[in-house]
Amino acid sequence: MNRSCYCLWDVQSTDRSAAMAELLCSDPGLGEHTRELLLRALEAREHAGATLVSPGISMPHCRSLLVEDFIVILGRSRKGVPWPDEPARLIVLFVSPVKPSGPQEHMELIKHLATKISESGQKLFKARSEEELAEMLGFRLAGSGTDEPGS
Repeated sequence: MNRSCYCLWDVQSTDRSAAMAELLCSDPGLGEHTRELLLRALEAREHAGATLVSPGISMPHCRSLLVEDFIVILGRSRKGVPWPDEPARLIVLFVSPVKPSGPQEHMELIKHLATKISESGQKLFKARSEEELAEMLGFRLAGSGTDEPGS
């Protein structure tokens, strides 16, 4: 996977919606209105079924016409965010663009993340830096190279 991501190393929010809003603020390219609309889409997806994919790991995601390329934001919470009942200490939020190849690319990203989460397991919680966490999940941090997120 050759995608970059943003990372929020210390999520402060204590509930699911606030945590997703906090993560969306990590992407400097998103305007306030876009962030609000994406948050609503993510909340609707979470309402349909919480995306806790592994103990301590949530993967909120949606597809949107508001983005032209993938947005991937990693978040780590030392205390854990109720998701809804079990605490999520690692949040992998992503938004996929709506385009002809979108559904396939969306599923490929989910498959990629499922594989990386399965391979790394509890090691993800021991990452010592944003860079190490991103690398363990097969991403690179935005700004650490010449490519922008989603490249």
